[in-house]
Order: sequence, then structure tokens, then C-alpha cells
Amino acid sequence: MNILVATDFSDNSRGAVKWGAMLAHQLGSEMVLIHVVDLAAGDNAWRVLVETPDEIEKSALVEARQRLEEFFDETVDDPPSKLEYQVVLGNPIDELLAEAKKYDDPVVVAGTRGASRLQELFLGNTARRLVRRSEFPAILVPADAEVTIPQKLVVGVDFSDASREAVRRAALMARTYDASIHVVHGYVLPEVTTFNGSMASIAVEHEELVKEKEKRLMNMVREVGAADVVDEVVAAQMPPANAIIAAAEEQQAQFVFVGSHGRRGIQRFFLGNTAERIMRRSPCPVFVVRPGQIVSDESTGENDGG
Repeated sequence: MNILVATDFSDNSRGAVKWGAMLAHQLGSEMVLIHVVDLAAGDNAWRVLVETPDEIEKSALVEARQRLEEFFDETVDDPPSKLEYQVVLGNPIDELLAEAKKYDDPVVVAGTRGASRLQELFLGNTARRLVRRSEFPAILVPADAEVTIPQKLVVGVDFSDASREAVRRAALMARTYDASIHVVHGYVLPEVTTFNGSMASIAVEHEELVKEKEKRLMNMVREVGAADVVDEVVAAQMPPANAIIAAAEEQQAQFVFVGSHGRRGIQRFFLGNTAERIMRRSPCPVFVVRPGQIVSDESTGENDGG
């Protein structure tokens, strides 16, 4: 696994840098710290008044590289043994994804908020673009997320291929750190309109519905080879985003895992208002995967039994 961490030098991106460094250090992976110089951003606009076009690019890159190294030294006390700095010019998302393609089994790590144009990196339209376009898993880190060895992981499931992939990836991390997994499926009750009879019969039918959903959850866990690290499966009667946040808080989880493309309740999990609610409210980093992303056995030192 190669861990690519994006930063714009803001305090809000320090959490991502700390988490990326911790994971790289623990896994013996390479950490690539990336800063994209956006010459269209307000903090670079002054250069056109005093520098030629060639001078603008050169001086901006040199200055950014120096700031990048200083920022890392100020942020991380225990750096990983394999560390690379990358400073490039261009649009933040375009360049970040282009750099990721240069590495084997990359995972992109970034903060949920920033300072310049990166402040919208994981909010609103830019969030949708990044998640839709990325070929690689991404870890989205709240600014105040405590950096600690993963012990409890929450996986949001909607029975889609994307959520199956999330369970697989969570299982790899769980085995690496001897962590446990809490699988949660949030749902609303359109089914209630089909209930006929007394409140007692409705309660019985709902109980049966919950049992059926939890049975499906456990079957899926077994099918992807994650039963050895899953402690609990829960079907919660609430909107998916609320169910996942509640589980993360209750479990005091270090990671939430979700698929980036799902069906039913999570089909818009990382689109529009739901994305913003999750990213703003999540107490811990959110690990986003999509179907078909390659999970290297070497990335966690374990074989993928799924």
C-alpha cells in the first residue's frame, strides 16, 4: 500500500497528515505527501504583478516544497521510514488523482476541510467529483479526529457490491490491528404501508423484518470472508447516514468504512446533502471504497479471504 496524503497547509489538513503518517509507519508503507499549487487561487494571484510566467511557476513550486517539508515536521513527531514529497501545479483534484495513478495500491488521504480552493475538496460539488472519479480508495479525515491505533471499525452496508467491498477492506485492517468490526444497515420503513392489522401484529412483522435483514447481513459477511473479525451486525430503523454516525459514536470507532456507489438507502451516501452531513458529523476518518478496486494482500500483511 502507498499512502498519498493531500495537504493545503491548513490546520484542518493536519489531521489527515497525522493519520497518514501513523498508518504508513504502522504498516511499513510509503507515505507520499502531496501539495498541489493552484496558481488560480487567491494566495498566488499577487505573483502576476511582480514575476514573469516562468518565474511564477518556478518560485511557487520552490516555495511550496519548502513549506511542505516544514509543515510535515511541525505536524508529525514520528515520521514513517519511507517518505516522499510531491509538489505539482494544477487543479487540486486532477493532479491528486494523476499522482495516485503512479503508485501501486494507492490510498488517498485528505482532510474534510481546508483553506483556499481546497476548502471545498470534500464538500459539495467537489466531493461528488472526487468520489465519482477516483479509481482508488480514499480516507477522509475530520480535522479533530484523534490519531490512535484502530481497534473498532464500523462498516455501513446496503447489500450492494460497493458495501461488500467496504467489508472486505475493513476486514483487512481489522486483521492487521486485531480490531473488531461492527456492521450496520440503516433503513426507513416504506414497508410499514404494507402492514395490515393491529399494532401488535405490526410490531411482530417489524421484528421479523429486522431478523431477516440481520440474517442477510451475516450471510454477506460470511460470503466475503469477514466472519472472523465481525463482532456484530445490526439493522437500525433510521436513515443510513444517521445509523452509521450513531454506530461510530456508540462504538467509539477509529474508522467508518462505506462504499462510494450503493443502492437503496446509501445510493446517495456520498452525494449532496448526505455527504456533507456525514463528513461534518463523523467523529472519525471515513474510508471510502468502490467495487473493483484492487486490495493488495501486502497492503496489510494478510491474505484476503474474500
